[in-house]
Amino acid sequence: MTDLDNLLDRMAADGAAPTKQANWRFVQPLIFAALACAFGVAIVLDGAFATVADAGMGPMFVKWGFSIALLLLSALALWVIGRPGRPTGSMMLAVAVPFAFVAALLALDLSMATSGFPGEAWQRCLTAMAVMSPVAFAGAIVAARWLAPTNLRRAGLVAGLFGGAVAMTAYAPYCLGSSMLYVAVFYILPILTMAGLGWLLGPRLLRW
Repeated sequence: MTDLDNLLDRMAADGAAPTKQANWRFVQPLIFAALACAFGVAIVLDGAFATVADAGMGPMFVKWGFSIALLLLSALALWVIGRPGRPTGSMMLAVAVPFAFVAALLALDLSMATSGFPGEAWQRCLTAMAVMSPVAFAGAIVAARWLAPTNLRRAGLVAGLFGGAVAMTAYAPYCLGSSMLYVAVFYILPILTMAGLGWLLGPRLLRW
């Protein structure tokens, strides 16, 4: 254990934790990033909103259920990681739960040989994820810097998950792609890619 690790442990033991003001400043960039993505995609795709009647109640519930759950869990995980001295393993397991749910549905979908992949809107989906994920990721990085994360790679990874989840939440209502294979390839893989980038960039973006 390095001297820096020892210092951080002592700070945590002495109650060094983000103030209430820092907690509020943590929340603000997350909200701003989510709103920016939502309004951005609404403006760009004006008139292209896919209603529940078009997409189907089940697919819309699955896509939004996954993305909103991941959004909330990753935001909470980022907050926990940003508080020195607190165990984070359980939160990392929590953010994996939505992925396990989608994996189970994907296995079921593939066993039924559902057709329609990749569909007509996959290029627009990838573009939306590629443009919006970094915006929300940046908001999560700004938020994390108001706290005091010590595991910078883990914080960066969770920030990437948040970025991808926000992008999916904002774009999913405009997309008719409903098969689980479509969700896995054009939503889950971009989210995991963003998480990987966050893991790589976390130490550089979040270092004190």
